[in-house]
Amino acid sequence: MDKKIGSVRYVLLICLLGSVTAVNAQPAPVKTQQAPVKAQQAPAKKQQASAKMPVTVKSLLEELTDRARLAEYAGDRWSLHHVSSYDRHSVAKDQEGWFANNDWDNYLRKEAHNGREEYVLLDTDGPGVITRFWAAGHPNQKAHLRFYMDGQERPFWDADHTGALIGHNTSIGTPLSQRSVEQDSLHINEGAQPGHNLYAPIPFAHHIKITYEKAPGGADAGFWYNIDYRIYQPGTSVESFSARSTTRYAAEFLKTNRVLQAFMDKPLLAAVVPGEKTMTNLSFSLEPGAEKTVPFEQAGAIRKILLSLEGSNVKGALDDAARDLWLQIDFDGINCVDAPVGFFFGSGDQLLTAKDWYSKSDTLGNMAAYWVMPYRHSASVRLVNKGSEKITGSLHVSAGVWVWNSRSQYFHAGFRRMDHFMTQKYTGQDFTYLDLHGKAGTYVGDRLQVYKPVGGWWGEGDEKIYIDGSHFPDDFGTGSEDYYGYAWGHPETFTHIFNAQPLGNANLSDRGGTTVDSRLRGLDAIPFHHDFHFDMESWNWHGGPVNFDWICFWYELPATEGAASASR
Repeated sequence: MDKKIGSVRYVLLICLLGSVTAVNAQPAPVKTQQAPVKAQQAPAKKQQASAKMPVTVKSLLEELTDRARLAEYAGDRWSLHHVSSYDRHSVAKDQEGWFANNDWDNYLRKEAHNGREEYVLLDTDGPGVITRFWAAGHPNQKAHLRFYMDGQERPFWDADHTGALIGHNTSIGTPLSQRSVEQDSLHINEGAQPGHNLYAPIPFAHHIKITYEKAPGGADAGFWYNIDYRIYQPGTSVESFSARSTTRYAAEFLKTNRVLQAFMDKPLLAAVVPGEKTMTNLSFSLEPGAEKTVPFEQAGAIRKILLSLEGSNVKGALDDAARDLWLQIDFDGINCVDAPVGFFFGSGDQLLTAKDWYSKSDTLGNMAAYWVMPYRHSASVRLVNKGSEKITGSLHVSAGVWVWNSRSQYFHAGFRRMDHFMTQKYTGQDFTYLDLHGKAGTYVGDRLQVYKPVGGWWGEGDEKIYIDGSHFPDDFGTGSEDYYGYAWGHPETFTHIFNAQPLGNANLSDRGGTTVDSRLRGLDAIPFHHDFHFDMESWNWHGGPVNFDWICFWYELPATEGAASASR
């Protein structure tokens, strides 16, 4: 998202929109839908249940709240796709415009409809389902958003402002429909409004089209959007969403929202997740360089990890422990997790109150993770003190039954640190989040910590995700904060089911600071067959050194003989 300096940016934006309110003359290289390539490690036998049991709003909501479903490979059943309002001057890495930043009001095309001019955001054949819709700009201004289903002339959803459908949809309810923050405007970025997120699934049997009609007179000063959607294998039975779906499935929406919110509201130490059968407890007092391990010697799945650090946080001692204590997990003799505990559990290199659907932490030194992590034969959970001071506390790991099959995947978490990355004012640079080769699996989320010593906005950069060797990004975003579910550099903290900002001090600050952002995935997880590459773009206002620390989460099918190792 383009956010120029101060309140002057807002005036300039309105002036610029006079020349860019229509679709660009040269459209982007829109990727066509391709049939999924069979994965090197994909299951040998395809199960036909998906063709017999229809995909419905109910089945998708059940999937969304079942963490174990992420651990089952689904890349031969569906693929994930993405459309956004990224700047269409970005055509290729080696051409001018790759870091172009006018990421608003860019559409697939303009078309006439019943005397109206409608701008097309998404137009694709099914069977499929929209899994996440993010919008920003001024979604509460009068400007129509319309959803057309299966070739019908009349939209099944129609609102006179986008917020009514995306971030404040009272028929869907929260937290499936939510705004990142409730503030409509910031005094340091006048007119800026929060990001709107819709996580409720919108399935379609044959076709879906989404259009946007601006308000007469251009009252809407720019529109940004990012949409993730699945395309199922041909022959998959999908029940299309309709104008009656929110009523028909009202009980399911209400139940799902209650399950999600109840988990978010429950105190960290009291949260219980399905599948917990046994709990292994370990007290530790680790000198620098020391380690302790919790072993599991039979097939199963880790369901919850609870870590409690002991001691006083005077002079940041517990914050140091969050940075210096590392969690390492091996599954069947393979190291799959290696990260500082603060990043793994959601608070970065300090203790913060943070929570999402997969993890929680507090400022007292308590941290918990709820990823489902299956293994065939054995697992070991290890704590390693990489700091210079003794670290004490307790570790509790619960496991449960898991019947390993051809779809079972190992959970992975990989951490990277990049200090003093030299950025240039108003100039983009890509750096690699994750690079996997010769692997099949599912990408499920990441966390980013940004520290910059100088003021100004850091997050103009777009995510660029390449799946299975694509030459152009399958996911080309509109700004770092847009990827993380908020907008306009809001520094306010928030914690939601799939996105969180427990610290925002580096955002639009005159003094610099630290920001921690998380995006975790559910229905919008990304399957890949043999390659996955994720670049994040650094693009900020003032340039200078920036420290980037990040952790990526993904699942991976067991490697076959001769498969290349992942490069992290």
